[in-house]
Amino acid sequence: MKRSSSSIDQELTNNDDKLYQESRTKMVRRSSPRPEYNDEKQKESNEQATALDQRVCDKTSYRLPRYSLILGSFSEPPTYVIHFLDSHLTFLQSFQICSLFGRVRIHGYTLHPSTFYSVYNYRTNSPVSIEFINSNTTTTTTTTFLPDIKSFISDIQLADNALFNVQQKGGDIILIRKESNNDLSFINIMREHQTYKNWFLESYNLFEQDKWKQLEQNLHIRLIETTDQIAVIPREVYISTVDHIINRWLNETLEDLPFVVLICGEKDMGKSTFIRYLTNRALNHINSTFSLTYFDCDIGQCEFSIGGCLSYINLDLPLLGPPCSHIKSNPKPDRLLYYGLVSPQTSPVRYLQYVNKLRQLWNIDQKKTNQKRSLILINTMGWGTGLGLELLKETICMCCPNVVIQLEDSIISSQDRKKMPDLTLEWLLQQPVFEPYRCQIQMNNKRQQDYDGQLNYEYIKVKSAAASNRIDSNTPKLRPRDHRLLATWSYFFFSSNLSHIHLSWSQLVHVSLLDNMNKNSIVIPDSLEHSIVALCSSEKIDQLRNSAVSINETFQLLNYQDEFFECLGFGWIEHCNKKTQTYEIYTPVNCLSNINLLVYGAFDTPDEFQYMFSSVKLK
Repeated sequence: MKRSSSSIDQELTNNDDKLYQESRTKMVRRSSPRPEYNDEKQKESNEQATALDQRVCDKTSYRLPRYSLILGSFSEPPTYVIHFLDSHLTFLQSFQICSLFGRVRIHGYTLHPSTFYSVYNYRTNSPVSIEFINSNTTTTTTTTFLPDIKSFISDIQLADNALFNVQQKGGDIILIRKESNNDLSFINIMREHQTYKNWFLESYNLFEQDKWKQLEQNLHIRLIETTDQIAVIPREVYISTVDHIINRWLNETLEDLPFVVLICGEKDMGKSTFIRYLTNRALNHINSTFSLTYFDCDIGQCEFSIGGCLSYINLDLPLLGPPCSHIKSNPKPDRLLYYGLVSPQTSPVRYLQYVNKLRQLWNIDQKKTNQKRSLILINTMGWGTGLGLELLKETICMCCPNVVIQLEDSIISSQDRKKMPDLTLEWLLQQPVFEPYRCQIQMNNKRQQDYDGQLNYEYIKVKSAAASNRIDSNTPKLRPRDHRLLATWSYFFFSSNLSHIHLSWSQLVHVSLLDNMNKNSIVIPDSLEHSIVALCSSEKIDQLRNSAVSINETFQLLNYQDEFFECLGFGWIEHCNKKTQTYEIYTPVNCLSNINLLVYGAFDTPDEFQYMFSSVKLK
């Protein structure tokens, strides 16, 4: 069934005119200082940023916008056709969007024309806005797209109307439709969750209702320019900083050495949002020569896995939502190490060993593949005092970044003792080393000086946008544990690709990473029923089995301090069958033949999990 453009509310244009006039009087343009560059390189860096390669500089339009117009919809369920002329628009819900002329960017990523992208815009995260990119539109250019428009818009009258509007006024034509229900089992489950259901209800009472139009049930659009109080809009300082970094990467990187950028800052400074924007802008330049790798070292709020992991992933698709929107079991990160705790406080040396192991694995994998000019982005924890600074120094030393970006809260006084210091090169040399780790790697004092003194990174300090949002926003923020729970829900229920498998106790070596005074008191396998476990693999399983002890008819590895647990994925143990001595496990992991380690750590397990798996369609 098709719906013609004539079915659109005739009063829409008049309402838009009124809203547009209101927006012109209320609009506030953001002007932010350029990032603070350390030492004498500031002048040179500023000159580089203003003389960017044309491949990098595709600035967003900051002119006063003309309002966008919904031209109509077609098919059932409807796909909406919108003539996009605003600087920014915001949609709310999970949706798919397609730009027909490729002049649209979402959180830094320029959409390829005639391609649908999935965007996650719920209140669990600050919604990302859709940006219009300045571009000269000619009749010749748009005319060549006429066959493409008609292939995407089955309503011929609507397609002709869309083309006419672009030829007369410029802009772009975007198509928007709701995300397929097949991929939203996670969302449907969260709507019924007693703690988080309010985040997934589409009753957006915190926004002024007359500025939003409901396209259909649960899908809303703001028809005038979006402000940074409603959605994430990159500030000028973010754009200039990102352009500067990408320009250096494209022009300075060699095949044998990656260009490394480390992002740091205290918690709630917007590190994850900034690094996603940087990631998306960098993805615009990925090709046969350049590659992008994301190192996730924040075990408390992982980007591509559930909590307690370190990973790296080679990216070629944009990040258009928070972690729970792009945590999927398959494909998993290229390398996933299960640390087992959501804070390194109790095992800091082991945490640094894992960071170092991840870096080594990347080097090994890079040599096996066709080498490219790699950009590595490293996300770190938001622990900016005491032990956290010692761990951060060691992380910087072992990763040898070209650039260190620090997001800073402009509200906190610079004299506050709890404030993270500026992580300049001078700070690095003055900051005490973490002696337990240096002793572990057997580094004497002379080597320490050589090791630290060889670093020479560019330091950039950026004022956080998250600080002001905490004051102005009426929306409560999710805690790190909330994000971990959402990630866990998403991992198991984002799609319906769950399998019900059986694993024999005898083929597994069990490892508990929890800090127990008496390890013999761990009742395995009984204690694992109705819990999440990491499904891991080791090439030296015979050696581990020989060093394990038999407790409660299972092999358990008690001395694991020198082991790294490479994770294939995670599973939910539904039942421990003592008669058959097998685990009944729900998991989205496809490759099960290599699993020989069952690792138990500090998982954040939703209380309702044990009731949810029975309602999911299994393979």
